[in-house]
Amino acid sequence: MYVKALLKIFEYATNIKEEKLKDSELIETEIDNELERTERIRKIQRKRLDTFKLDESLQDKQNNNYLPSSEELKREFELADVSDFVRQGLQAIIDDQVTKRFTTEELAVWNLLSRNDQQYEYISFRVTVLWLCGLLLRYCVLFPFRLILFMFACTFTFMSTFLIGRVRDGRFKRILNWYATLILHRILSRVFSAIITFHNKENKAQPGSICVANHTSPIDVIILSTDNCYSMIGQQHGGFTGMMQRAFSRSARHIWFDRSESKDRHLVAKRMTQHVQDKTNMPILIFPEGTCINNTSVMMFKKGCFEIETEIYPVAIKYDPRFGDAFWNSSKHSMLQYLMLMMTSWAIVVDVYYLPKMSKRADEDAVSFAKRVKKSIAEKGGLADLEWDGMLKRASPKLDLMYEQQEKYCKHLKIN
Repeated sequence: MYVKALLKIFEYATNIKEEKLKDSELIETEIDNELERTERIRKIQRKRLDTFKLDESLQDKQNNNYLPSSEELKREFELADVSDFVRQGLQAIIDDQVTKRFTTEELAVWNLLSRNDQQYEYISFRVTVLWLCGLLLRYCVLFPFRLILFMFACTFTFMSTFLIGRVRDGRFKRILNWYATLILHRILSRVFSAIITFHNKENKAQPGSICVANHTSPIDVIILSTDNCYSMIGQQHGGFTGMMQRAFSRSARHIWFDRSESKDRHLVAKRMTQHVQDKTNMPILIFPEGTCINNTSVMMFKKGCFEIETEIYPVAIKYDPRFGDAFWNSSKHSMLQYLMLMMTSWAIVVDVYYLPKMSKRADEDAVSFAKRVKKSIAEKGGLADLEWDGMLKRASPKLDLMYEQQEKYCKHLKIN
């Protein structure tokens, strides 16, 4: 009922917005058409004048049997020399397959969140009233309740892991940890009013295996852990995150690395292999993209986990952005700011698709295997399958690519 009511309100606000914009667009269209007509006439006039001058100059040179010298072929740099490269650059910006994967996904329906469309909340008095009511509901009702629930979840984490950590290793401890972990993450999912739909549960990851998924948000772990328990792998942190890591490690086996160890691929592979060989350990949850993508595509998978000789359980996660954008833009928002945005959203609606387990073929290397798994996740989740490395959002382009463009520009200027 909550979701259906929100959709009706979103549709009503969007219709009002479109009606108001339609009038202003008609006026702007008429002005643009007049300007285009005037500019077209001027271009035709300039073209005719330039053609006349060129024909007159060529006729004079032919009458005098004119042959240009090598010195005359040399010329000074002109602004028009870079026009082709400017055009290519503009095309790359407009149809950029990388940068637009790290921004908020565009919505067909406005969801009354000013973080998406800053101008629309003041376009109409009716829309303004709806937006203000929604603002009061999200910040004065939902947020305080969710904050209290989050604090309770953190307290439950420290208490449950402390008590389970006192139990002797064995089957009973694993059962206690299983139920405590499910309860914890289901409480945390309520912090964001998460509405999760799981598909094909028979394909859930089994102990002693690796589960891989596309990565949109830090809450991906919470979403998946409401239905299954996983071992985490990652770098050791300090502060509150480090406290949570140490708490989880008291009740179950997780793989944490120091900053220096995380760069040693062989050591990481060895620790992962030892973990999956013990069939009593929970499956390892890994996000091979290595960074958060805005849930419109799946980018290049790192090959590390695909070199391990074990079964891979792919999972596709698809969020519905109409109720709240789950994407974490780490270059724009800190973790605290992101949590604030999540707890003041309407809800987090997500579909989780479990895919059949996959194994590396005899004639397949780790890179090819990673591409095959990535393709299956993209197809199931309705996401674009891209070959680009997601870390390009933090790293500068390689010098080789820059040198290649410079060579093309030199060839363009060269006259044989």
